[in-house]
Amino acid sequence: MRWPRQVASATGVLAILTGPPAVLAYGIGWPLPARPDRQQWKQWISQPLTEDTLMAGLVLLAWALWLLTATIALHTTAVRVKAAVRRLRRMPLPTPMQATATGMAGAAALWTPTTTVTVDEPAASTTSTGDHHHANRMVQSGIDVPGGWIPTHTADQIAAAGALVWLRRRRAYQPPPAPRDDHDLTPLPPTVTAVQATLATNPPPPDHEPALEFPLGGIGLDGPGAADAARGILITTLLQALRPTGRPTTVLVTSRPDLTTLLGDQPLTLDGLPGLHITDTPDQAVTALGRPDQLPGPLTLLTHTPTDPTTAARLHTTLTGASAVLIGTWGHGTGWRVDPDGHTERGRLCVLTTTAARDLLTVLTPTPAASPPVAVPRQRPPQAPPPRPPAGRPLRLRVLGDITLHADNEPVPIRRSAALQILVALAVHPDGLTARDLATTIWPGLPPHTVTRRLYTTLSDLRTTITATGRPDPIAHTNDRYHLHHQHTDVDLWHLNAAITHVATALTNQDHAHQAVIDHYTGDLATGHNWPWLDPTRETLRRHLIDAHTTLAQHAPDPQARLRRLQDAIRLDPYNEHLHHLAANTLTTLGDHHTATALLTRYQQRLADAGLVPSRLSISPGRPGWAAGNG
Repeated sequence: MRWPRQVASATGVLAILTGPPAVLAYGIGWPLPARPDRQQWKQWISQPLTEDTLMAGLVLLAWALWLLTATIALHTTAVRVKAAVRRLRRMPLPTPMQATATGMAGAAALWTPTTTVTVDEPAASTTSTGDHHHANRMVQSGIDVPGGWIPTHTADQIAAAGALVWLRRRRAYQPPPAPRDDHDLTPLPPTVTAVQATLATNPPPPDHEPALEFPLGGIGLDGPGAADAARGILITTLLQALRPTGRPTTVLVTSRPDLTTLLGDQPLTLDGLPGLHITDTPDQAVTALGRPDQLPGPLTLLTHTPTDPTTAARLHTTLTGASAVLIGTWGHGTGWRVDPDGHTERGRLCVLTTTAARDLLTVLTPTPAASPPVAVPRQRPPQAPPPRPPAGRPLRLRVLGDITLHADNEPVPIRRSAALQILVALAVHPDGLTARDLATTIWPGLPPHTVTRRLYTTLSDLRTTITATGRPDPIAHTNDRYHLHHQHTDVDLWHLNAAITHVATALTNQDHAHQAVIDHYTGDLATGHNWPWLDPTRETLRRHLIDAHTTLAQHAPDPQARLRRLQDAIRLDPYNEHLHHLAANTLTTLGDHHTATALLTRYQQRLADAGLVPSRLSISPGRPGWAAGNG
């Protein structure tokens, strides 16, 4: 029960406010004379440090400390009272009063779970009248990200869209003899990785949510969080359009000036995105809203409230049979004041800053050309650690496939997920990482200084676990960087990186060097873990393996041997388009046209199942390539 603590807290505050002044006033009294005469002033000036003046100074200091303490206590109490009042204001209406709220039910339709709007109060529902929609209000959870708050179901869609980005990159990669181009291996933006990292740790429960709906007549969003909420509505509508449910998908109608105000004036290529219709002017957007038969699906206008009375009247007339989200005070319909954190009087909206919204648009745009620019350095090629001198039996860390750590062939249990991430991160970066690097890698989206204690606790627990086996501490700290001690640790990834480096420097017997790369690869990096920071390194390694397989296939003595190499590469990356066409061309060379067509048909279906739109090249064999005429 909370009331005993509340009573104790109130008693403590009361004691602070009344106890010290009572002791000082009644026990010691006021140390200074009420009206010092001239003689007293002269005496003090001539001899200021007397026993009486020192006592008076100490008493005055005690009064000052009490005043400071009382001010802090009163301020803390005021903050708590304000928060309590705020919670009371957001309490749902009692059942007898819900009859008086039916006039707002159409606007409450905005609180359907697939929109950006969620509530965190007890569940309630109302039924609208006339042409208004049915409103469902559900208890929803969400996550904080850099620059906003996102409902859990929306965050799940963002993580899925981020995974599709990497699948598109895998599909588009072309192995040698095409020139190596890794410009697309930039990590996803911070907002996306923060969402992915949170959901990797706390997967959301499965939910079944109705389609995105908005109230007829328009809803106005004002207050300091209005623009952030509008950006959340934009992103959520686009996410829903990317994952259709079989029902008509809501199309947001907006204008380029409105998007510039919301997303900044840096160029973005948003034309053609499903769920979005862009006009050149806000007036054209209102016109398009009045012609719903010319666009697919139900339409919703997203614009700023017009300041011109004539335009406002025209918009009001158009909205008699349509829905809209208007940024600003709207005198002809329902409105909510949105706080910076997304809270309103009746629920919580998804809120995104301009930077966060642009980050999320990166994973929504279908092609790399449509992505907003992200200043991320290119991935460095794998680096082999310095040669490890012979020593006793080192710890064996395996990060290709399942993550395992062995001492004398005995497994070392790693209890913390963050500790596993530290081991893998230090294996990926043999030259080491700073504490800040580790913090931002493992806990993206959180300020590094807020997780410093958590990082040090994890490191301490990891070291204790390992040294309990009787082995030396494998984690060294040199020049402000943490790294695995090369004399005490044997890492399979380091052997693979050394083989990859050897391929680039081998002047003779390159086929043997490529085969060594294949032999050292025993599985995906940290198989079974969805930490977002793994994706660039995983894809870099996968491309080196694809290069090795295709190079050996190119040097194969006959089409059958070439086909086996290409099949191995396809098993490594079943989403790569170029590999499937090389294999199909090789099958055609062997005269097996039926198997070639079946291979590409299965590939097309695999892309569709993953949510990727198959390209026109993915439907038949015969695409030009070295395999078609080789052998």
